[in-house]
Amino acid sequence: MKFLVDLFFPKVCLACGFLGSHICPICYTKLKKIDKDSCFYCRKPGFLGLTHSFCKKRNGVDGNLSCFYYNDVLKKIIKNIKYRLVREGLQELLLLIPPERLHRLDSYNKLYPSLSIEPIPLFKTRLRQRGFNQAEEISRYLLKHFDFPQASNLKRIRDTFSQSQLSNKSDRQKNIKNAFEVLSKKQIIGKQVLLVDDVMTTGSTVAEAAKVLKKHGADKVFVFTLAKG
Repeated sequence: MKFLVDLFFPKVCLACGFLGSHICPICYTKLKKIDKDSCFYCRKPGFLGLTHSFCKKRNGVDGNLSCFYYNDVLKKIIKNIKYRLVREGLQELLLLIPPERLHRLDSYNKLYPSLSIEPIPLFKTRLRQRGFNQAEEISRYLLKHFDFPQASNLKRIRDTFSQSQLSNKSDRQKNIKNAFEVLSKKQIIGKQVLLVDDVMTTGSTVAEAAKVLKKHGADKVFVFTLAKG
């Protein structure tokens, strides 16, 4: 059956259109791996991407890790995964996560042993249209490597505009404001949470989610994304 599917619907590189795989060898070499972690707020180098003590904000993000820079090649790949609904392409991309990035995440696991993993939710109509939530797919992949408890305490209550369509940071912040709510405060109080999403550019989405979690009692909130702009 798989042979027939590949025969009539061959895989095409999501970046250049080359036949054979969703991410061809040439485009793979163009993916730029992140080699230095930085503070979520000032973007200056920081150990394990942990937020500098002088940059910390009330109800803010405590640390962030990403795998690749969001360059033009990766932008094409991720946009095609989302809007052409190529779920298999996301699975191929996940297999390309550099091992050292998982090692860094393992350090979080050791520093914060009660860390739970929380994918950024999609609004219900967007989820129905797309058929999958890329943040949940990434979370499932991470759960194969780590023993994080999985959580689903966040709910998206507004169908916001796509953040990628808004170039201004203040517009993105307004767009995502009050987009999330916590389903159970009891499940959040005192918890350490790892938010997972596919892309982080201005950080407005994860910052809003972190704010909601902390206002409901979360102790620490960290972020893991495939790409960082």
